[in-house]
Amino acid sequence: MRSVHVSRQMSAPRSAVWSVLADFPNIATWNGGVKASHATSEATSGVGAQRHCDLAPVGTLEETIAEWVDGERMVVSIDSATKLPIERGAATFTLGDDTTTIDYEFEPKGFVGRLTAPLLVRQLTKGFGGFLADLDTAAADAAAASS
Repeated sequence: MRSVHVSRQMSAPRSAVWSVLADFPNIATWNGGVKASHATSEATSGVGAQRHCDLAPVGTLEETIAEWVDGERMVVSIDSATKLPIERGAATFTLGDDTTTIDYEFEPKGFVGRLTAPLLVRQLTKGFGGFLADLDTAAADAAAASS
């Protein structure tokens, strides 16, 4: 297993960050790395909720919420990935008072995945940094709209 750790001090209130993150099927509305997303289960939040994501520029993910602590923590299991050198993984989102953290563990897929794992760690670190920036912007917009 390989791991990535990224944190960001958020300008939006924690409740707004959680609200955006917890809108699980609609990640494509704010995350620039996702072209399209939709629920693949009746549940759209909480443990067991599932979604499909079409990634930019290529690839897809099938994901399930494996852990949910309302307002604090969410663990998303990557059940399958296509056109990506990832066999499976899990992303843990932890919301602190003003900092949000992503801890991502993944298993590289096949020989190419193992060979390119160090490069993939660098790309994922950059990508998750962009994810947190997009999350902060969406949460700040949501907080401003509700006030």
